[in-house]
Amino acid sequence: MIVLRRRLVDHTVPMRGLLALALLALVSTAFAADPPAPLPKAEPIQITPIAPAAAQPANGQAAAAAKGASAASAQPAAAHPAAAAKAAPVPMSINGVAAVRTSQAQAAAPAAPSAAASNDPNEAVRQALRERMAGSGELVIRSTDSVPAPASKPAPAPAPKAAAPKPSTGRPVAVAPWDYDGDRGPQAWGKLHTSYALCEKGRFQSPIDVRDGVGVDLPPISFEFKPSLFKVLDTGKTLEVTYNAGGTMTVLGNVHRLSHIEFRHPAEERINGKTHGMSMQLHFRDAQGRMAAVSILLNPTGKENAFIQTVWNHIPLVRNEPIAPPDVMLDLAKLLPRDLAYYTYMGSLTTPPCTEGVAWYVLKNPVDIASEQAAIFGRLYPPTFGRSRRATAA
Repeated sequence: MIVLRRRLVDHTVPMRGLLALALLALVSTAFAADPPAPLPKAEPIQITPIAPAAAQPANGQAAAAAKGASAASAQPAAAHPAAAAKAAPVPMSINGVAAVRTSQAQAAAPAAPSAAASNDPNEAVRQALRERMAGSGELVIRSTDSVPAPASKPAPAPAPKAAAPKPSTGRPVAVAPWDYDGDRGPQAWGKLHTSYALCEKGRFQSPIDVRDGVGVDLPPISFEFKPSLFKVLDTGKTLEVTYNAGGTMTVLGNVHRLSHIEFRHPAEERINGKTHGMSMQLHFRDAQGRMAAVSILLNPTGKENAFIQTVWNHIPLVRNEPIAPPDVMLDLAKLLPRDLAYYTYMGSLTTPPCTEGVAWYVLKNPVDIASEQAAIFGRLYPPTFGRSRRATAA
């Protein structure tokens, strides 16, 4: 027997399918993002430059211009009552915010925004515009030079540099009276003034008795003198001659310039114990102010010397008042011996203050003068023999 059965199709949704759909909807609801809030409508940015001072409108024109600007922005500002309540734009401003030049220090430390500005949606736009236009936060919008820039402080003048001391060109000055003999003679020089202490306690004093010198090949010494006008001064102890054209002495490439000329009677230096009737001392200084002296021994056994006689002819009649003949020339080059061999040593000035550090050059070959010339000088000026007794062996 065959039994036919109809299969029933169940079209209902199973219970477990409903549970799955409910779970999926719950998860989707939990992780869904909030819908985006609508952005507020931005207020248009208005930049108002300063007009030139000469072209500024009158009060009525300014009011009309301000009214027109307000009407132009009335429609977009209706959506924002707070913006509509703002005052009319001021010169050099962005939406009423004054565009003022600030210093770099203020730009580096901007002020904290006010509560109203923090709530203004356009403040971020304004700040971005400031930074873009000025680069460092300093906003400068100019259409005229009627607003002067802040005056900058003048840079302080640099402190003057201390001037380097100039080398001395003259001779040290004696500040207290002294003599070649008596109570103020050479034995007392060191006690006459504190600045004369080296005359008594110095280690390298002059003059000396040149003895047993060490024979060495000394560098040649050279002089350069041209005929010159001159000036003669009677100091009371000697004659001092100023050679107007000057002159130089060169040793080992070191150039010394002539300062003045003095005479001694008798000569202060001795050569192996022997003295000479007179000497002429040429005093020099180099570029650093170092002193040097050349002693030319004068032998009063010859004929009259033209250089010496020219000086003697112009001996002043009054002490300490120089004589400067306007049309008489001296030629120092003609007085020098042909052979310039010399002795040299380090010593001092031979009169107070007896300053040490003087390079002495004593020419070996004397120059002849007439005995009468030496006698004239000896009658007018005291002998220097007292100082010469203190000469020591070289």
